[in-house]
Amino acid sequence: MFRRREKQISNRIENEALVKIEACDGKVQITSNRLEVTPIKLRVEKKQDCDFALVGQNIKYTIEIENECLTDVEGLIFKDAINACTEFVLGSFRANGHPEIPEFEDDVLVFKIDEIKAGETLIITFEVKVTDDCCSCGHMPPLEQSTPPVISQVHYNHVNGTGIPYAIIYVKFPNEDIVSGTVNNGGNWNIAAPERLEQGQIVQAWQVEPGKAASKTVEKIFV
Repeated sequence: MFRRREKQISNRIENEALVKIEACDGKVQITSNRLEVTPIKLRVEKKQDCDFALVGQNIKYTIEIENECLTDVEGLIFKDAINACTEFVLGSFRANGHPEIPEFEDDVLVFKIDEIKAGETLIITFEVKVTDDCCSCGHMPPLEQSTPPVISQVHYNHVNGTGIPYAIIYVKFPNEDIVSGTVNNGGNWNIAAPERLEQGQIVQAWQVEPGKAASKTVEKIFV
């Protein structure tokens, strides 16, 4: 009689073959050499450097692929579809900081990963540029433009002002970071700076009201 048993132990599958043999002095059970198989277990996280971008701006994506297996993983294929209204920025693809040349299958970016060692993380980055390919809809009237916000004060660690209640405010800081916040029901907003601002630096802001297009950009200098 032949049967198999498997059990999960610390991210390993142990497999033993148990065989009962009919012998002259009765039945005995023998166990084959133990075989251990490590299942593939990867943690994948994708994030971008902004949550709002205008036509002509670049968006940088960062993808972390962590090998949580106890052994190295080889022969992986990374695929990422390029979103509509964006185009891949040539020369922007990096794998752990090293320039690489990906392939394309229609609008899908493809990169072959030779190996990720056990416990290590591969970091892939690339950029796309926002295009105006989706901005024209002939059968739909253009959206009404939002009212520009007011930047009241620029401090070393935050920017505040006024706007339309419940609209979204986007502030672009000198280091190119774009941070968003919501206007409260009193018409005020306050957004923390990602890093300390210095006198003479300029911040930009725009507003997006529900159901409307983005407003014109306003700016203010830190004095």
